[in-house]
Amino acid sequence: MGETFGLMFFLGIIVIGIGIFLYKNPGIIWELSWERRRFLKGGEPTDHYYSYQKTRGVIFIALGIIMIIVSISMWSTEAKGYVVKIDGNDLKIPCTYADVEALGYQIDPAEEIETLRATSKNIKNSSTFVVKNVEGKEMTITFENRGDVDKAATECELIAITVRDENGPKIKLPNGVKNGMSEDDVKSVMGKGTPKGVGGSAAEYRERVSFNTYKINIVYDGSFMSRKVKSIRVEELIY
Repeated sequence: MGETFGLMFFLGIIVIGIGIFLYKNPGIIWELSWERRRFLKGGEPTDHYYSYQKTRGVIFIALGIIMIIVSISMWSTEAKGYVVKIDGNDLKIPCTYADVEALGYQIDPAEEIETLRATSKNIKNSSTFVVKNVEGKEMTITFENRGDVDKAATECELIAITVRDENGPKIKLPNGVKNGMSEDDVKSVMGKGTPKGVGGSAAEYRERVSFNTYKINIVYDGSFMSRKVKSIRVEELIY
């Protein structure tokens, strides 16, 4: 998405340039414009024509400024991403394996790290691992190769994370939803969601951050009247 924001910013500058040019040179396109027939008076541009072109220049300038402001705003939102709290520490999804290591979690050194194929090759390009910290807490992470070069899984984007209540760290979503929360409290924040699993013990949601879409899976446990969140999965989707 960064390319999109950059393109909009660049186009905004061009539009502003066009606007300034039209404002300073309101008669420059007189001979080329069909509007000269509309505003023609004695074969020369009228004051009304000059005023019209200057107004157009101002509109272009305003439009360019709006494009630049929107592109900066979208870039800022995109840069923040979807940030979850893991035991009180920020983790942005998607992220890198190094970001997870910084929180003290690692893949078992004995586990084989496979190479993921580039998306353009239309072959399996994702892989899931369990990571643990020194306290024995676990998280499940998923890597996906979204580039055009084959890479080791841990060198690819980390696009999903799953934390379970029984053996995982505390996880908290940006909206306050966390493991151990009651089903009623979750629904008051996120809504009913799309039911998943047997007996409606899980729900799936879609959340947007800028132009990115995130899939949130919430799994509940306990009796029908007192179910609580036992698992949260966050995944960034691309289409």
